[in-house]
Amino acid sequence: MLYRLYGLTIASDDLLPGVTSAVHGEVDVRVRCVSSSKPSPSFSNWFMHWHLPRGELWLSFAKMDGNYLLRFNELADFLIKDNGNEIICMPSVKTPSETINHLLLDQVIPLVINLRGGEALHASAVLLPQGVVAFAGPAGSGKSTLAGGFLVFGYRHVSDDCLTLLEKNQDVYAIPAYPGLRLWDDALSHLFGDNGTHESVAHYTDKRRFNLEKRLAAHCTEPKPLRRLYVIADLSELEGKTDIVIERLSSRDSFMALVRSAFRLDITDNNMLRRQFHFLERVASTVSVRRLVYPRDFRLLPTVREAILKDLQDLDN
Repeated sequence: MLYRLYGLTIASDDLLPGVTSAVHGEVDVRVRCVSSSKPSPSFSNWFMHWHLPRGELWLSFAKMDGNYLLRFNELADFLIKDNGNEIICMPSVKTPSETINHLLLDQVIPLVINLRGGEALHASAVLLPQGVVAFAGPAGSGKSTLAGGFLVFGYRHVSDDCLTLLEKNQDVYAIPAYPGLRLWDDALSHLFGDNGTHESVAHYTDKRRFNLEKRLAAHCTEPKPLRRLYVIADLSELEGKTDIVIERLSSRDSFMALVRSAFRLDITDNNMLRRQFHFLERVASTVSVRRLVYPRDFRLLPTVREAILKDLQDLDN
């Protein structure tokens, strides 16, 4: 089965619910799952480990002979082969299929994009009259909720937490992701109520994936120019603040914000890092980056949206 995702044509032996099907096209990435009864490949060069806020091991990275192994602790291994042209999934016997799909779509493939020479940001995005507007920030900062606030107002969805970028005609284009939005129950209820369908993202989280697949008019399907990136302030910065503040970042701070938001597979590969940094420098010089501070109150979402729309007016000239 063929799918179109992040600008790639993906061939998968298994269904990828919520991902747009592709009728034809040259395959960029092949995905297949193998039985968990088969032994996982043995890697010794573990070069990076990610931990959850409470210290639990989440994801470990290893490489050998040009191949990479991503090990999600007690959930699944993903072997990335042939410079990102093939992904082999080796799930734990206890890991449900929706969790595997989430890890593949939202964690593994964005890193494979980086390996293949592309770049992607941890950012949710919507399409406005001026072009694509993206929201970046740390986990839990409200990227998806903010994008959902524009969606219910009639603007089209572009991506949820992975925004693939492409240089074209001296401009930076945003490539749409799959038609879905991951939200906590309170945000889902506030934004959409009982309207629409949603399902579990993964067994280890209460987040739900709001399905836009049947709302074709709500999802952007073609690359569009990226016009502005808003970096959402961390919750720790909001103590005692009640105002909505939007401020333009300097070139240096814009670049550093992009670096912090970028998906990055191998921090030990100097060529990969150099290529990414050069690309992000060009993005920083092309796309205006703003810092966005606002109280986390669902009732203020319309006011935040209006502040952003007002800030975008300079792009109309």
